[in-house]
Amino acid sequence: MSLRSPTTITLSVLALALGAGVGAGACGHDRDPFTTAPQNFGGEPSPDAGHCGYQCSIDGRKVLDSCTGQVIVECSNDLACGAGTCQEPCAAAAADSRSTGCDFYFQAPPSSPQFGDACYAAFIVNSSTLAVDLTLERDGKKLDLSGAVYRTAVGSSSLEAHTGPLAAGESVIVFLSDRDPSLPDEPQVIRCPSGVKAAHYWSTPSNRGTSVGKSFRLETSTPVALSTIYPFGGAASFLPSATLVQPVVSWSKENVIINGWEAVTAGKPVAQIVAAEDDTKVTVYPRKDILGNSAIAGSPAGVPVSYTLGHGEFLQLTQTDELTGSFIVSDKPTSVFGGHQCADIPSTGAACDTLGQQIPSFEHWGSEYASAGYRPRAGDEQEPMPYRIVAARDGTRFEYEPTIPPGAPTELQAGESAYFPVTVGSGIVVRSQDTEHPFYLAAYMTGWLGGYFGSPSYGTAGDPEFVNVVPTGQYLGAYSFYADPTYAETSLVVIRQKTDGRFDDVELDCTGPIQGFRPLGSRGEFEYARVDLSIKGGNGLVTGDRTCTRGLHGMQSAGPFTATIWGWDRAASYAYPGGTAHRTLVETPLVSVH
Repeated sequence: MSLRSPTTITLSVLALALGAGVGAGACGHDRDPFTTAPQNFGGEPSPDAGHCGYQCSIDGRKVLDSCTGQVIVECSNDLACGAGTCQEPCAAAAADSRSTGCDFYFQAPPSSPQFGDACYAAFIVNSSTLAVDLTLERDGKKLDLSGAVYRTAVGSSSLEAHTGPLAAGESVIVFLSDRDPSLPDEPQVIRCPSGVKAAHYWSTPSNRGTSVGKSFRLETSTPVALSTIYPFGGAASFLPSATLVQPVVSWSKENVIINGWEAVTAGKPVAQIVAAEDDTKVTVYPRKDILGNSAIAGSPAGVPVSYTLGHGEFLQLTQTDELTGSFIVSDKPTSVFGGHQCADIPSTGAACDTLGQQIPSFEHWGSEYASAGYRPRAGDEQEPMPYRIVAARDGTRFEYEPTIPPGAPTELQAGESAYFPVTVGSGIVVRSQDTEHPFYLAAYMTGWLGGYFGSPSYGTAGDPEFVNVVPTGQYLGAYSFYADPTYAETSLVVIRQKTDGRFDDVELDCTGPIQGFRPLGSRGEFEYARVDLSIKGGNGLVTGDRTCTRGLHGMQSAGPFTATIWGWDRAASYAYPGGTAHRTLVETPLVSVH
């Protein structure tokens, strides 16, 4: 990695803004990209708008007439449907612009220096018709997975070693890295489970400050859904955070930094900018001073600075002053991970947790979002949860349903952000004036101590976490995901959107059609429901002869919906979306070059 001199590029004050769920190779219930901007806070255009053509079936096995639903052709077993045609599975996933894929880069969020390196793990789901081969590398070297891949029995956290390809419809946990076993234990550091041989060991502490590091790269022979968690291990992990990982085909040349939270005594905000190709020039337009060091050049606020990264390298920026809202432009596709070393939420609360989310590319940001909270930790639907909203355009105006939350902004300028509370039971719908004023929205869980807008202590239940809220324009019709089996409480939050004047059933493998949907917002366009996958360490919802548990799940609908998994235990929590589309929702560039 090398530093290039600062460049003179101006931000256009009028310029704009911007994932997967179906199993490997699945086309899902995809919809055409949006081409018409809504007027007067209309939100995203209907995903079903457009002329008749070909689309994929929900299971990704057939090409359908988009108007009649008639089967045009059934794909052979070695192909999958993508963009309305049968093709090679990895190409199909790329054509369908979703968060399943065949090539991923990722790294653990850096925790506070007071904590040593802990167990880092990935959840991999293959819901294709083909077995998948996994290849993991770091720093250009292939890593040994012979003792790192495990599966779990349904509803159990007991591990069973897995070897060979991952069969269709199966999921595994890959233990990516751990503290070197020759090093002594440290307080509040959880190692990988006994018997596991992680793919990589840290013999010296990973760099937690501003630096350049090496990402893991996962390549697969057919598309998979991938999420990671750090540290792995439920309540014993102390400070976990999880993220849905986006494939390289979803990356872009324009991104925005989103930090996890403001600086607190226990830790600082973090951003990681990842490159997949050699000689990738990355230019950051900082909203605050970038504090450099002997290896990384700094830059004053408002002065663009360029860095060059090699493939699989990431630039990590760790500092007290948040860089949230800073624009990033690169000459080759890159991706941004936002996080925090150990955030207290609220900043006067406890206890702190690491935060980490892969942030969607700018072109994938939306102008409408709908969100509802997890099952309340103490049974009170009035439990407040923080949201963060970030604008990419000057003059971005917001409309909220059912009411404007306390402190929520009605207008923001480019790069500005704000926090506000919403109760878990009321949820929120928020939209801007049109698709060329996109914005980012994140949802949070507070620390168990409470103290956020008068919230009480939750008796050690859960701790800080933040998660991307999926724009309504990125909803899909099917998802496959893995719920961590080491958490006592797991709450699946499902939001469905009305299409053609109706709400379609959403079917979950352990319930059939999900029941108990409630109105979300005030226009009658969205509904939400929760499904318990685990309660107090046991099973979750029972529907007839079906019982929900932690582990692998699949769900689908004829209409668009989204799903977010929340898990918590004693002073620990995680969350990630079950998947997302990567449709291009924004056409105007983020930055103008003069």
